[in-house]
Amino acid sequence: MALRRKDLFVIIAFVFVVVASNTFAFLALAAAFIATEEEPAPMPESSPTLEQLPSLSDNTTPSSTPITNSYRTATTSGNCTLGLGPLMLINYNFRVNNDFIATRRSELVNVAERYGVIEGNPYNGAPLLDAEAAVHLNDMIKAYQAAYPGHNLETRSCFRSRGTSCGRLCMPTGTSDHHTGYTCDLIDPAYGTELDTSHLSHHLEWQWLKDNSYKYGFIDRFPAAWAGSSMSEPLNVDANGSTGLYETWHYRYVGIPAATAIATGQYNNGAYDSLEHYLLKTGKVTGLNPPSCD
Repeated sequence: MALRRKDLFVIIAFVFVVVASNTFAFLALAAAFIATEEEPAPMPESSPTLEQLPSLSDNTTPSSTPITNSYRTATTSGNCTLGLGPLMLINYNFRVNNDFIATRRSELVNVAERYGVIEGNPYNGAPLLDAEAAVHLNDMIKAYQAAYPGHNLETRSCFRSRGTSCGRLCMPTGTSDHHTGYTCDLIDPAYGTELDTSHLSHHLEWQWLKDNSYKYGFIDRFPAAWAGSSMSEPLNVDANGSTGLYETWHYRYVGIPAATAIATGQYNNGAYDSLEHYLLKTGKVTGLNPPSCD
């Protein structure tokens, strides 16, 4: 029997609806599948800039893991000179531990905030110093400015929570004079910005400091005469007072009386003394290598 035209239209419409419904369902299913796929992993962040890296003079408590250099390993141990205040001795033989370093840091003042002293290298962190020493440092800088109008002394690191391990001029954590809170590296940027002993003749400020710092209680902590050997040779810290170092920029506060005795060689035949030798000759220590105080 032939289909009527009306019935044919009904059948065609039914087929169209079925096909359209299936197509819509397929498209919806595909969209849902795509939406549930994981997004691509984000690209890694860029490496930190220099400003984001921790400071060498990190003011956090240093790790208890000893830092080594080419010569020795710094370990925690007692130090019988810590009760001497400005005359305390911290070196390869008279060492301090991390508890001392952290406590000492909390006792210091920021000389940049208190006196406007400039730290020439922001990477070194805030210039921290013992309050008594800070007063005398400020006076010494003013005296230098008066002697050389238009010039200034800047710090290049004062207190350090951590040591360094880059060779002869560097001291592992626990052995650095910078742990005392009485020390700053000083430089006049007008004569250059590198801490280099070979530039001594060009740096009038280092020559001025050598001749005048004792008036303010500071000493040349590592004079050439007490280095013990050439800086290209292995470190020599001996029982007589050799420091093993030569740094024309490293100035340490010991108080005016002791600084005067050291600078004028009261216990060294009139020649510039080392702190180690001075302490030995005045009986404040009874041995330097090995260390002892009684």
